Amino acid sequence: MNLVIVHHHLNRGGVTQVILNHLRALHEAGAKESFDRIVILYGGRATGWPEEVEPALEGVELVAIPSIDYDTITAVGEEAPYRATSEMLEKLGLSAENTLLHVHNHTLGKNVAWPNALARLAGAGYRMLLQLHDFAEDFRPDNYRRQVEYYGERGTGMAEVYFQAPHVHYAVLNSRDRGILEKAGFNSEKLAWLPNPVQPFPVLPHRADARHTLQEKLGIGSHDPYILYPVRGIRRKNVGELVLWSALALKPATFAITLAPVNPVELKPYQAWQSLAEELGLPCKFDVGGDGGLSFHENLAAADAIINTSVAEGFGLVFLEAWLAGKLLMGRDLPEISADFKEAGLKLDSLSACMYVPKRCPITGREVFSEEAYRQRMTELFTQVQRDFGQDEMEAEDLEKQLDERLSDDWIDFALLTVEAQREVVRSVAGNQDLAHAIVEENAQVMRPLTQDDANFDSTIQINSQIVLTRFGLKGTGERLRERYEQLAKLQPGPVSSFNGANRILRQFVELSRFHPVRLEDA
Repeated sequence: MNLVIVHHHLNRGGVTQVILNHLRALHEAGAKESFDRIVILYGGRATGWPEEVEPALEGVELVAIPSIDYDTITAVGEEAPYRATSEMLEKLGLSAENTLLHVHNHTLGKNVAWPNALARLAGAGYRMLLQLHDFAEDFRPDNYRRQVEYYGERGTGMAEVYFQAPHVHYAVLNSRDRGILEKAGFNSEKLAWLPNPVQPFPVLPHRADARHTLQEKLGIGSHDPYILYPVRGIRRKNVGELVLWSALALKPATFAITLAPVNPVELKPYQAWQSLAEELGLPCKFDVGGDGGLSFHENLAAADAIINTSVAEGFGLVFLEAWLAGKLLMGRDLPEISADFKEAGLKLDSLSACMYVPKRCPITGREVFSEEAYRQRMTELFTQVQRDFGQDEMEAEDLEKQLDERLSDDWIDFALLTVEAQREVVRSVAGNQDLAHAIVEENAQVMRPLTQDDANFDSTIQINSQIVLTRFGLKGTGERLRERYEQLAKLQPGPVSSFNGANRILRQFVELSRFHPVRLEDA
């Protein structure tokens, strides 16, 4: 049997890293040798692929097919992805009888003709494992709308994107996604749980050397706590909350985010937060892993802790990797993502699902942010989201009632605020030490790493790092992959059909309770 792994590109990013780690996992589990050939089909961009060949990558063939790249990068005709892929498979001698396809993120809407090409390949008998890392339905209206419009002319929209067949299985990263698909009508036997594998970091630079570089390049004192957010600052990373942390710190501490976004739409709000932090003189640094900053491993070595403020993740690799770097993870929990990690035994006591801020200052009684402006903006945003996804708009009274419930308490989660309201909160905190103290006290659990020394932190790091390696390491992933591949290889091809529960997937994502304005606002 031959294994063909397929993705739009091999540039730096999460999916490319997953593909690399899957190959390493198969090698670690001794499963790589069970395939006659392993071929990777991609669009042609490969800046994230290693230049040096390691044992797990030996013999792996990379084959570029431009028409399967993002259709915003390469002009793609309707027939091009199917025709080019089927012709390449035939040219390589990879027939449906002896080949299994492992395809990544085909439903995200990065190439609208691609799902149709895959369905036709499945119709030709190719067995497939379709792995979903992200969902267009998860507040990516542009991606979703493009697919609905494209497939709406041919069928019913997303029903064709989530095509089904006896010899086609789907893989998800977590229990949340599995539950969403099962509730929508997916056959649980055709759903694989495939958490992203992790591996130990290489030996990090010596901490003293890293701290010296940190002081030399960024001016951060050798003994000042350095809290690192090791991400690219796109909107869903909720950068404003990192700025809030820097305004709340009750003792000298510097907060830092490693990389700036590349996408201009994402860069604009990132730069706005950077400007606000500079204006207010807050100890928050940006792009510390970019030009003039530290390398990724130097940043990890220099950091006293890793922080997360993200409001949405496909998998949440930081929940695992922080411990492997020997660092405490603090900040925001994402319970629907971290549930699998907690089930495996990880202790995430230094995280909280919310960062509460008051509507009015508990000391002065003044508004911390404009509640009226917040209501108006939320109504505009969520109504537009429903329109963008083609959903029936919520009755105005029902929407108002839900907002009433959200604002009924004196405190609200910072991540639920609009960008303008977040800015108002940061300005209020920066100018009022009493307000900062009140917020720290209200969020005592999550602020604990900054307010007290705790010997249990070191124990937590040791315990969690061992659990990560045991439960989410390469070998276990390789064994899960081999089991699913072997199961697929035995299946007889059957007819391909559309999935009539696609709209039920959308309805589970597009709810006001899951809506964070920072993901869509561009200012």
